[in-house]
This record gives sequence, structure tokens and C-alpha cells, in this order.
Amino acid sequence: MAGKIRSPGYTLFETLIVILIIGIFSAIFLREVLNYIAYARLREAANQFIADLQYAKNMAQVTGLSWGIRGCRNSSYYKIFIDHDGDCKDTDLSCNPSNPDETKVCVNKFNTSCSSDSDCAVDLSSPVIGSCRPRTIYKTLSKGIIFSGPFDFYVVFDRKGYPFNYSCGFGAVNATLVNQNNSSLRVIIDKLGKIRVET
Repeated sequence: MAGKIRSPGYTLFETLIVILIIGIFSAIFLREVLNYIAYARLREAANQFIADLQYAKNMAQVTGLSWGIRGCRNSSYYKIFIDHDGDCKDTDLSCNPSNPDETKVCVNKFNTSCSSDSDCAVDLSSPVIGSCRPRTIYKTLSKGIIFSGPFDFYVVFDRKGYPFNYSCGFGAVNATLVNQNNSSLRVIIDKLGKIRVET
């Protein structure tokens, strides 16, 4: 009696086991890759926000006016603004970017509206021209990143680069950025205006 000769190859059961193992490893790997991408976007948003904080701080030092940033609570919107009246707040109290404040103002003349730099001449007989800037610049963090916290984030830099909070109190402030995986980064501005990120 001749015995059964097994053909070279795999049984259906062996093939299913291999596919199952590959599927498990793929799911673990894919989840880690997605987490890495989400954290990279969070880090990118923090770097973008830090660059805008540095911009506001530098503009305050260059122009001699107070410049600030307001991060809108539980949203990805924030605003860079010129604080002409010294109340440490922006002029538009809402955080609605669909109805933006498109007013342009002269940096060298308080509360003077303008449409171009020539509207901001220091003296009509002088060729010196001032700077016409938007009073508020609206920005958005990377997709899926929001400002977390019970209140809007406010910081205003004076002409020396020192930070002030919403009530014009001098000192350190921080903003927490959160992604869809609940990973977070804190952007900290110390009392001397130095900006850093912590996990």
C-alpha cells in the first residue's frame, strides 16, 4: 500500500496563521506610525506658534508698541495683534476668524487707520514714511491641533520684550497645545520673555 505523498506547500491553516501574525504586527506598526505622525504635527504646530511669538516680541521691540498673541480656547485659531490702547487685549473680543478685523493701522501713529505706508508719513514735508500694518493677523495651527485650557491664551510683549498676561500682569505665561491623540506640548514664556517648549 502506497502512503500518501504530501505535496510541497502549506496548508490552509498554516497560511491563515502566517496572515494573522502579519496582520497583528502590521496593526501595531501602523498605530505607532500614526502616533509618530500626529506627534510630529504637534511639534510642527508648536514651532510655528513659537515663531509667531518671536515675531510679536521682535515687532514690539522694533516698533516700541505692545504686540500680542491670543490663542482661542479649544480651537486651532490664534491672532497676532497690535495693542494700541495698552489694555493687553485685542480689539476684537470674539475668536471668530470668519468675521476678521481687517483694519490697518499706522505703527508710528496710535489709532490712525491706513491703507498703505504713505498714509503713515511722519511729517508731510518729510520723505520719512511710517509702517502700515494689519491690526490683527489671524493664524491657524496645523490640522487637529488645538489650544487647551479653561481660558483663551493671552500674551502681550512690551517694547523691552517682557511678557504681560490678559490683565496686564507682568510674568510668565504658558499655552498648552493638544493633538487628536491627547498628546500635549506646553509653550512657556518666562518672566523675561524667553520662549521654550516642554512635553
